[in-house]
Amino acid sequence: MGKKRHSKTAPIRKTAIPDNTGLTTPSLSRRRFMGTSMAALGGALLASGPLGLRAQQLEPFTPAPNSLSNGRGSGINTGKPEQDFIEEMREYVVAISRWAKSYRSDFSILAMNGLELTEFLETTLFATRGTAEPARNYLRALDGILIEAPFYGFENYGEPTNTEETKYLLGYLERLKFEGLQYLIVDYTNKLEDMRKARAQLSELDALYYAAPPPGMQLSSLAKVPNTPIGSNPHVIDNIRQSKNYAMVLDSAPYGTKDAYLEALLATNYDTLIIDPFHRGTIPLTYNDMNRLRYKKTGTPRNLIAYLNIATAETYRYYWKSGWRTGSPDFISEGNLLARWGQEHHVHYWTREWQSIIYGSEGSYLGNIMKLGFDGVLLGGIDEYSWWQDY
Repeated sequence: MGKKRHSKTAPIRKTAIPDNTGLTTPSLSRRRFMGTSMAALGGALLASGPLGLRAQQLEPFTPAPNSLSNGRGSGINTGKPEQDFIEEMREYVVAISRWAKSYRSDFSILAMNGLELTEFLETTLFATRGTAEPARNYLRALDGILIEAPFYGFENYGEPTNTEETKYLLGYLERLKFEGLQYLIVDYTNKLEDMRKARAQLSELDALYYAAPPPGMQLSSLAKVPNTPIGSNPHVIDNIRQSKNYAMVLDSAPYGTKDAYLEALLATNYDTLIIDPFHRGTIPLTYNDMNRLRYKKTGTPRNLIAYLNIATAETYRYYWKSGWRTGSPDFISEGNLLARWGQEHHVHYWTREWQSIIYGSEGSYLGNIMKLGFDGVLLGGIDEYSWWQDY
């Protein structure tokens, strides 16, 4: 499988403007706002200044389609679905959580990135990061949030993350720290000094920290530095909140065989393992495999979390049919060129046709994950709302 960074859209911050109906309306990404809206702002300031009379002789400013107007109400068909992409993603995650917890109340639901979904944000010409009200239903649906590269590896492995990006991410975590969520942080560095500095900045947030090995953001093997998990312990771990450490391997291809992969996991004392329920994306783990992985090297039980991409169709998964292509079936959109592991298509994640593949029945993706005995799920693809906003 080709490897590309999945979260290239992460720096694009999305917002939604609350209206008097209690619903949210789509708005600009940070990138598009900064790239197009400043022209409008300049025109407004010019009209109100000493040169205002001369300015009135110019042609009136008309926002470009898919800019401030997004082409809506202008008679221009942009081909973009008429959806509130942010709220649709929130409702989707809430529905997944409610369904899973109706069968197992202690089943953990973790979100991978997508911090903007935790708040209803207000956007103006002068502030793109104003804080509004927490998205309560969404927050109640989650047991934890995993954030990638707040300190190291956001753009390139081992390099410090941009200071503004770090402040932005930590600002969210600080505001959410009383919501009862478990934070999980993954940085992309193999330097002990980097890890020490990062953990010092997280000391007030009670976050689990993991530093993934190279290359890039592939999450294709277990960390070798440090050689024992931070906070290693012999205690029984029943859920994510009892964990003192965790490891995450989502692409097991470098291990070769499934047996070699399992042996590597079995030789660890991590309290929580976050793994793909398929070796190499195609070979499913079995119930016997899960029984073996259940125990740390010390012999005491640990927590097992499955990775599940809920918003892009991965062409190497069991559900993908040979005849599928862009537009057929209707919920399959164009290929995702920034997919972390390649071979993905954007999907209309708000449609029932797609969602029924992911959850809602014993034979769904999540249904099978639960039958295998996983203790929770890490929901990937949540940032897809940002791609659709800029579509």
